[in-house]
Amino acid sequence: MSGAVCRVIRIRRPGGAAGLELCREEDPGPPGPGEVRLVQTAVGLNLNDVRDGGPGAVPGVQGTGVAEAVGDGVGHVAPGRRYGYADLPGAWRTVRNVPADRLVPFPDGVDDITATAALLRGLVAHYLLRRLHRLGPDGTVLFHAAAGGVGLIACQWAAVLGARVIGTVGAAAKAEAALGHGCEHVIVRDREGIAERVAGLTGGAGVSVAYDSIGRDTFAETLECLAPMGTAVCFGSASGPVGPLPLERLRHRSLSVAFPTLAAWIADRGDLMAASEELLEMVGAGMIRMDLIRTYPLEAAAEAWRDMELRRTVGPVVLTI
Repeated sequence: MSGAVCRVIRIRRPGGAAGLELCREEDPGPPGPGEVRLVQTAVGLNLNDVRDGGPGAVPGVQGTGVAEAVGDGVGHVAPGRRYGYADLPGAWRTVRNVPADRLVPFPDGVDDITATAALLRGLVAHYLLRRLHRLGPDGTVLFHAAAGGVGLIACQWAAVLGARVIGTVGAAAKAEAALGHGCEHVIVRDREGIAERVAGLTGGAGVSVAYDSIGRDTFAETLECLAPMGTAVCFGSASGPVGPLPLERLRHRSLSVAFPTLAAWIADRGDLMAASEELLEMVGAGMIRMDLIRTYPLEAAAEAWRDMELRRTVGPVVLTI
């Protein structure tokens, strides 16, 4: 498509939102072998999208769009249908060519904004609850950032599975959202001690599994919330990386710690499809409600990222195109 242009957000300099720039660049052209040309309608936004990128990088790892053309060797993607992807860097642009084996088809009953908000976050929730530590009924779990994009999905899913969910939030204003999306109890982190409150809510027994995407500021206390033989899952580091952890600290209560990444759990296309199908079926049926999505136009990416960093948002953020 010689002469055509597309809109792209790039990181021009360090400094977070202030370093983002909207550019008009040459269209990527037709897809190569094994690729699909995707005309995007929405892309997702996460805290690390800007933090992890260097100068010149295109932020974002998730998007949704319509397949416009397919390259040689692609037999499972149909032009004109809607697809999405997760964990694929370089998302914040209007058009891109993507590997066909990373695309997930979207059902008619789930719109583009909902699908974009749900896919990456829901895939994280799936491996946390259904594979890494398979939840069953009657378990008690702790979920940090319960009003965040992953938290709102995971806490609802855990409740559907029969677990009792204790959530934490960073501000009192977010407690209502967490309580309305799967949490039985909510702890406001800057108002009360997490471990002390969890002990009170569980009669001193602790929780069987604790999910922590905050990292440095919470992980030490997360370990204190665990029951004997419990598992702490650190799947993010919003406050910074967790410091050194002496293994002897785990031994006296026979604790386990996991530091997983989404990429490992969806590397196999069969795993990606099975997880996304289960997720989108639950979203389409209303078992997981995606009713707190906040949208911004692509051109307002800097404002959106700043609002997320300053904790002004509740739930997932989507940039529309």
